[in-house]
Amino acid sequence: MGLRDYCETHLFGIGPFAGRFLLCLIFLYAGIDKIVHFQEMGEICTVLDLGGGGIYLVLSILFELVGGLMLLLGWYTRLGCLILMLYLLPVTLIFHGFWNYVGADRALQLTMFLKNLTIYGGLLLLGTYGPGRWSLDASIVTAPKK
Repeated sequence: MGLRDYCETHLFGIGPFAGRFLLCLIFLYAGIDKIVHFQEMGEICTVLDLGGGGIYLVLSILFELVGGLMLLLGWYTRLGCLILMLYLLPVTLIFHGFWNYVGADRALQLTMFLKNLTIYGGLLLLGTYGPGRWSLDASIVTAPKK
């Protein structure tokens, strides 16, 4: 077995898994952090004048945790990517509108805006090419049929 065959057989499965793992961390952390600091997050929603802030907060926790777990496990991965992409777009535009800031605040919000676009790009790639071998999606598809 040559090096290329060995890598394709044994090592290439780790790349998509590691990518999914790293991509899901930000969503799982954010969802858990919102639960731990629920009161403070609710106050932020009030300050930002988001009508129905409590509902939006609960929905954001669900989107982040469910979508993050789907990525982590590689279970219905494309649906998980879609859920997180639908969540991330309005969040990016509402909370990181750098055009509304000046100076250091503008630079920070621009960085956060670009970070979210980068995450969006990762979700697009994962949704397009799939979760890889080390995923529940792959084990379900390749499971023997009776």
